[in-house]
Amino acid sequence: MNRINWKLLIFYFVGYVILQIPLLHKFILFDVAFSFFYLGFLLFFPLGQNPILRLMAGFLTGLFIDLFSNTPGLHAGVCTFIMLFRDTWLRFILEYEEGALDMNIYILKMRGVWLYVLPFIFIHHLMIFWINYGSWMGLFLTFDRILASTIFSFLSILLLNLAISKKPSRV
Repeated sequence: MNRINWKLLIFYFVGYVILQIPLLHKFILFDVAFSFFYLGFLLFFPLGQNPILRLMAGFLTGLFIDLFSNTPGLHAGVCTFIMLFRDTWLRFILEYEEGALDMNIYILKMRGVWLYVLPFIFIHHLMIFWINYGSWMGLFLTFDRILASTIFSFLSILLLNLAISKKPSRV
């Protein structure tokens, strides 16, 4: 198991999750697109960690959002599901090194952004809106919200990650 920089991880948690809580109901674009930028914390969680730690991070992140948004268990379940398949999907599409710990936009490059970040945001939003509506018909009725929210969240996650990530220096 690799060592985690706990101070940096707590900073990311505060940056993504705690700031999402007061802004959750205010970040709505044209009454259609919602920005769930807290998902960036899970997508850029350090690589190669214990699966139990990953699942706990997903569950606790979703639980914090659920506590303050009156959605009992919705975000916790979806975030845990996302963290269940995250490293497997990353290994499949990116072939990252086992020793690599840090995860940011510069390490992923454009290929990783399109093949990893965007699909996971779409899956997250698809599950959130579908479970929230409660039926298969809701999937079709809310598809415009799913697509608009995916694009809005994608842009907000990328901008926030660009702001807090260090660009690797070439040697």
